[in-house]
This record gives sequence, C-alpha cells and structure tokens, in this order.
Amino acid sequence: MSTRPRRREASPAVIVRAAEGSPVIVRAARPLLAGLLVVAAATACDSAGAAGGTGAVPTPRTAADLTLPFDAYDLSAEEREAVDKARFLMLAHCTRTFGVELKPVTAPAPIRRGRSADHVGWLGDLQVEKYGYAGPPQRLAVNYTGYTVSDEQHAVIAGRRRAFHGKAVPAGGCMGQVAELLNQGSLELLGGRAARVNEENDLEVLADEASEAASTDPRRREAERAWSACMRDVGFDYADTGAAVGDPRWANTAKDDQSPEPRGTTAEIATATADAACRLSTNYYGARQAAYRDSQQRIIAANQARLDRIKIINRTQLTNARRFLAGDLVMA
Repeated sequence: MSTRPRRREASPAVIVRAAEGSPVIVRAARPLLAGLLVVAAATACDSAGAAGGTGAVPTPRTAADLTLPFDAYDLSAEEREAVDKARFLMLAHCTRTFGVELKPVTAPAPIRRGRSADHVGWLGDLQVEKYGYAGPPQRLAVNYTGYTVSDEQHAVIAGRRRAFHGKAVPAGGCMGQVAELLNQGSLELLGGRAARVNEENDLEVLADEASEAASTDPRRREAERAWSACMRDVGFDYADTGAAVGDPRWANTAKDDQSPEPRGTTAEIATATADAACRLSTNYYGARQAAYRDSQQRIIAANQARLDRIKIINRTQLTNARRFLAGDLVMA
C-alpha cells in the first residue's frame, strides 16, 4: 500500500475500557502489523532500475529479503509470539490466584508477518491470486492474544485496588508483576537502571519517526509512478497502489480483516494479481525498502544508546519467556 503502515498498538496488555459492568478486550503484547500479500509472476514491464532511477537498489523477492536496520533491535514475528504467549499465561496465572482467571479467545494461527513486510507494501505471502487483497482465511485471526476483561479482572490486572478478595494485589497489579518477571536479570545489563514499563515499545515511536521521513523520499514517489505505468500496460488504471487496494469495489474487505463476504471477487483477484506482478517487476519493493533503510539508519545514529537499551530489554524478555514456557521460570 502507498500509505505508511498503521502503528501497532502498545504492549503489554493494552486494556480497552468499556462502560462499567461491560466486558472489554485486552490485547496482550504488540500485535504484529497486518499487511497485504502475494506472489505473482513478473509482467512485461521493464524492471531494470525502475525504482528511483537507479539500478543499485536490490529487488526483494522473498520475505527473507525484507530486512531493515531496526530489525536488529526488535524481535522476529516468531519470537514476539513466544513473548506474547508467555505474557498471557503469566497474566492468567496471576488473575487465577485472585479467582478471576483470564480466558483466551480461540482463533486460528495467524500468518506471521514482520514489520518490514508492511513498510515495503509486500504482497508476497497472502496468495492474492486466490483471495485478492483480503488474503487467506487465517488473516482473520488476530496477531496477538485477545481476551475479554471484566471490571473485577481489570482491577487486579492494573492494580486498581490494594487488596482483592482479602488478598494483597502486587504493586502495579498483575501487569506489574508480569513486567518484573519478564525483565528479570536486565538490571545489570541496563547499567543499573531498571527497564521502564513497556520500554520495548519505544521502538514503535522511533519506527514512526522513520516512517514519517521515509514517506517523503522521492524514490517512493517514483516507484508509484513506475508501478502505475506498469498497471496501465496490462489494463488497469490506478494512480498509485493505495488506489488499487482502496478501490470502492473491495475496499472494505481489503482494509478490514473482520469484514463480511464477498471476499476476493473475480475483479479484485485480477487487480491484486496484476498489482503484485507490477510491484515486483518495477522494483516497487526495493524502492520503499531503500527509503525506510536510509531513514532508519539516520534514526539509529541519533538514538544509539536508546536503541541498545531496547534491544537488551527485548532479548531479556524473550529469554525469560522461553524459560517460563519451558517450566524453568515460575511465578510466585
């Protein structure tokens, strides 16, 4: 898509409150950015140096090629999933001790996509030739652990009360207890300063800054022009990729994973398949990747110490999450 990726919601355990007495949804851990998909053959458009007018920009052809500088400070989709799972189980354990255990929402396993796929507008894993922009059925699954939360559960999770059912609530509630366990052992690594609550989410703030800078990169504008010309050559008239994805004939299903049928109409599939082929043949992906790469490198140079802390926190949380899931780390 031509618009910059939506910012992921903060973690851990973002609690969306509703009216008193009503259940609400808690989203534990950062949801992975949901994106678009697809593999398609190259069209007749000339791919030589189409992006930014230079042949020096490599063409990403698989998800493994979608690397960006911030990847070194973040967790992979699979690693983030492990932390998410451990965080939920820790919260469930804590709330269980107060008699208000959380229950997860059952959903099929989602397609794992890293942040880079959304930055470059990657259509290489959603099978658009079968499903169009909406992607395969498993995209309907949330990319995080979701569960409803009552007012009583919220009081325990967020530490709104000092005691609950005659038992003392830990400082910061169950969220505070979980954060302490996940960050266990990081104090020395962080130079004696404890990790701030949700400090790993600072990477989202810096990623947004980099996205803003990348959005004005002239290579992106040229990539859209080259893509548009390629689409016209095969019978589709769109000014940019956003216009194709946002076509009113299927905009709702393309943008909303929870939207009803019809999903993946004949016209949408034909458009999405041509779109994916043009993105590949004009090196649309490479141009966007180069723009994000350069903007992220500038952000890193200006925030090296901050990013080093984020990396330590993320790796520490992953280590502790794996220990917890293996039974080697237990909650009190």
